[in-house]
Amino acid sequence: MFNVTRRKSVVVLMLLMLALLLTSPWASAPVPEEVPQRSPEDAGDTAVEPAFAERPASLEIKIISDETAFRLLERQSDQLARLHPDMHVELTRLDPADGAGLLEDWRHGAEGTDVALVPSAWVKRLAVRGDLLTADAAFEGDALSQQFDGIKAQAKWNGFMWGVPHHLDPYVIVWNRARLSALARPDGSAMTLPLSGMDWTVLGAGLAQQNARQWLAIDEADPGALLAWLSAATGMRSERLLLGEAGDWTAGQAVSLMETLGATAGPLPRPVSDASFWQALASGQYAAAVMRQSAAAEGIAELGRNEAAGLSIDRSGWNKPYTFDAGASFVIDARTEEKEAAKAWIAGMTTEPLQLDNYAALGVLPVYRSAYAAHHELPALSAQSGQQFPNWEPNAAPDWPRRMEKLRSLWSEWRQGRLALADWPSRWSELLADLELHD
Repeated sequence: MFNVTRRKSVVVLMLLMLALLLTSPWASAPVPEEVPQRSPEDAGDTAVEPAFAERPASLEIKIISDETAFRLLERQSDQLARLHPDMHVELTRLDPADGAGLLEDWRHGAEGTDVALVPSAWVKRLAVRGDLLTADAAFEGDALSQQFDGIKAQAKWNGFMWGVPHHLDPYVIVWNRARLSALARPDGSAMTLPLSGMDWTVLGAGLAQQNARQWLAIDEADPGALLAWLSAATGMRSERLLLGEAGDWTAGQAVSLMETLGATAGPLPRPVSDASFWQALASGQYAAAVMRQSAAAEGIAELGRNEAAGLSIDRSGWNKPYTFDAGASFVIDARTEEKEAAKAWIAGMTTEPLQLDNYAALGVLPVYRSAYAAHHELPALSAQSGQQFPNWEPNAAPDWPRRMEKLRSLWSEWRQGRLALADWPSRWSELLADLELHD
């Protein structure tokens, strides 16, 4: 009897303890709102997925480029897509000749576009108008700190980066060495590169005496080429010419040369990539040709060894504080719904290895300092001083694209005989004043 009573007491005691436990505060404690963070030591165990990988992302990319550059970008994008299977990318090419109107008609022309590769000179104007998203997050690691100050200046506004530089392709002058050395300096020595201010002064008269009808090859529809030529001929920095800060340069070293050029009848020959042009340049039909670095490298590479040895690429304009870089940058349209995916795609398309691939395939130059320090086959831009291109930061205004178009129209007036060279600076000042008034 005692044992039964004892057993019942134990059971009752256990039930009371269980009831007490179930009604205690521990059982009703709230679940933590956040999962504890992994320690730094555990960070390398599992790769962190980017935000866009949480759901499939589709990007529409508009590329302003020629066909060859576009095909290279397509292949690079396909390789990147293998690393990000949740990202679908559709690239569309717009020919540079047809892309000029896109800048002023961006709202309509870029509708439905998430990312675009555009001339770097466009970026600040698009940003000021509110057409872009900031792109700072598209620079991974030290990508931003490795940018040249002179290159990122065109993409920087109001303390933010609005574009990610893809490449630069500054202009050069390719000279026929035999034609140049046939001209004598005042001391009787043959003219050689680099040209001094006095050399430019006598160059026009010397070429006129050679009775060369068309001695310069330049694309007169390309304001970048015209700016590069004027900067070389006048000795003035290109941004000062563009900003109207060069003063009356028509009284300087360029007068005789420009007058000789102005007297040349008909359109000047345009540098092209076909073999016949380069054969003509190598044979001395032209004394000089203005073109981008990539075009010069490609054209000379296609010539035979002896023909190529007769040409010299003049990059002395790069020793000035600034020269127009003629590069391109990726931008993100303000209307995109795929912001994170857009930034991730841009970061993957602007790595240093791909920049070096671009140089090998197209001749366009990388935008990272580190690329030049490690690859000595590139032009020695990393050795430039802080007061030389591309290290010096110009005052790149949002209206630079419109100024360059005004420069092209002014050149056309002069070449057609509707503007005297002496009136050029005053006419340029009028155009700039009108531009500021109506911009």
